[in-house]
Amino acid sequence: MELYNIPLNEPDSADKFIIYRPLLGLAFIGNRPMARLAEQVAQAEPGTPAPASPAGAMLQSLGFFQPDPPAPDEIKTGFITAVLLLTNRCHLRCVYCYANAGVEAPLALEVEHGKVVIDYVCAQAQQAGLTQFEVSFHGGGEPTFAWETLKTLTEYARSKPVAVKISLTTNAIWSPTQRNWILANVDNLSISMDGSPQTQDQQRPLVSGKPSSGIVLKNIAAADRAGVLYGFRMTATAPWERFPEDVRFICEHTGCKYIQVEPAFNIQRGEHALPGSDYQQFAQAFLEAYALAHFYQRKLIYSGARPAIASPTFCLAPYKALVAAPGGKIVACYEVASQDHPLYALSSFGRIDGQTVWIDQENRNRLHGLFAARRATCRDCFCYWSCGGDCYARVFTVESDGHLIKSHRCDLNRVLTAQLLLNLIEENNGVWARHPADQVSSGGLG
Repeated sequence: MELYNIPLNEPDSADKFIIYRPLLGLAFIGNRPMARLAEQVAQAEPGTPAPASPAGAMLQSLGFFQPDPPAPDEIKTGFITAVLLLTNRCHLRCVYCYANAGVEAPLALEVEHGKVVIDYVCAQAQQAGLTQFEVSFHGGGEPTFAWETLKTLTEYARSKPVAVKISLTTNAIWSPTQRNWILANVDNLSISMDGSPQTQDQQRPLVSGKPSSGIVLKNIAAADRAGVLYGFRMTATAPWERFPEDVRFICEHTGCKYIQVEPAFNIQRGEHALPGSDYQQFAQAFLEAYALAHFYQRKLIYSGARPAIASPTFCLAPYKALVAAPGGKIVACYEVASQDHPLYALSSFGRIDGQTVWIDQENRNRLHGLFAARRATCRDCFCYWSCGGDCYARVFTVESDGHLIKSHRCDLNRVLTAQLLLNLIEENNGVWARHPADQVSSGGLG
């Protein structure tokens, strides 16, 4: 049994623990003797009967003696998603943009390169016996800036012999014509939007410096009227106390049901910054925002704290996504859209050569090996199955052992994972048990 006894660090909670079985999907609060008994049961031989005691009877009633289901398999490589980074141009000048979009020399993915990638992934899906593959238009810039390319490649993907799911990550700066086409042709829509007009306009202004919130909210309202499902990708920055109110605004003024937030700890275009000690302020703000979202029956997540899932990796993109950047380069991450990215050499593992996708399997295997080496150092952490080693684009550095460096982001992930487990326990009347329909996961794409 995979078991973690997580001490509670709250007032009046001395000698109390979150007793957590991540693979089984079970968590509850127990005192020190209960935690000790749980450890004894976890270490006992399979089939050992429950101790004849009230504590043993309680564990029996909770289903604690069930064995773990099989652990999630190690990820088998095989491309199921074509991720097309169409351009580095953008309508906005977001203060924290990791790609520094719209400032560098313009780059664009060639239409023929996009078709080659779609062909390759579609063929892989056919060989694997799949009934669907995915084409995702993503960052480096705003995909709708390359409007004709976006439409052409969508139509091309729809023409393939295998069904296709079209995904778009966008800033929602659309003309009425673009909006109508997107709402009619895109299956999965992720909108980058940061909350109230004040926050949106401060963090995500137009190129001119003028507000962007009016355009974005108008297009979101149209999506709501059309009944289109979409999610928000928020970026939160200090002062962190604004963040809960931004979530409240979203809940009260949009139909969005699913919100993902990522913190930006240093507002510096063109780079990520690891959190400092202020991670605690973000954690507090996140938990307040989580409670608000729950009140409004919305789901708020942060990618580093996912206690309800069990996965061998943080993200499937380096294993399952064929990510094509301008110039025909194949990279492992949506965020490594340019050769100027500090992790580009590590992340690049192929290119489009004529009508062929050429894969540098040696470099790809090297990157996967670094993921495994990092995660091996996390074995005693209770986030081992939910964090999966974390997002390499946010935690790796260019030093020779940069994949092993642990920062305050690990502290943030642990703080939020423990608190979210407490929330799940409270929401489920004292015992959280993963719903039978929810299986252990192989992670998500991006």
